[in-house]
Amino acid sequence: MSDDIKKGGSLDPFQTYDAAYQQNMNKPWEPFTASAVAGASEQQRRSEISNQMPQAVSLPPHLFIPADAQSVDIRTLANVPPLTTVTLMTFRGRSGSLVKFINYGIFMDALLFNLVNLVPKVNGLRVFPFHGNPDLNFKIGLGTGSDLSNGNLIPCQLDLQPNDVMTWEFTNSDAVDVAVGVRMVGYLDQSTIRKTGRFGG
Repeated sequence: MSDDIKKGGSLDPFQTYDAAYQQNMNKPWEPFTASAVAGASEQQRRSEISNQMPQAVSLPPHLFIPADAQSVDIRTLANVPPLTTVTLMTFRGRSGSLVKFINYGIFMDALLFNLVNLVPKVNGLRVFPFHGNPDLNFKIGLGTGSDLSNGNLIPCQLDLQPNDVMTWEFTNSDAVDVAVGVRMVGYLDQSTIRKTGRFGG
């Protein structure tokens, strides 16, 4: 590097756009270093906060699946004879744990909506009271797809306390057999027991 450049002469590239700029040639990188965004007091406060012990965060149990939960995915498929009411599925809440269902799916091959009826219940009382046809007292007679795959699942929040009994009852009023299926997806949480949630049911 020439003496002219070292002395800040006309060959110094920084002099081409700022004649008043004085570069420290012992630290040529200085013009490209980032300046502190916060002052000394802010940096000290940030350091004090960073050095504290971490605080545990409690996530809402109805929005996040606990790390130690066990997944639950139950399903059934039946061919129901004409003029018959059957219990398609029965599931009892597990002792010492909360069973939380977050999705369900239904499938049936009935030709007419008014000839079938599917009723989900917990302890003998209907759940999902606003799922179905609102013009027919929210009657459930249609699935959301041609199968029980994940893309056809319906979101819900249905909690079963220990010994709660969930059932799906199906009535076929048609003159022919009807194939019907039900799937329930969720998880079993052995660390959280809380008041039963009935969002969607």
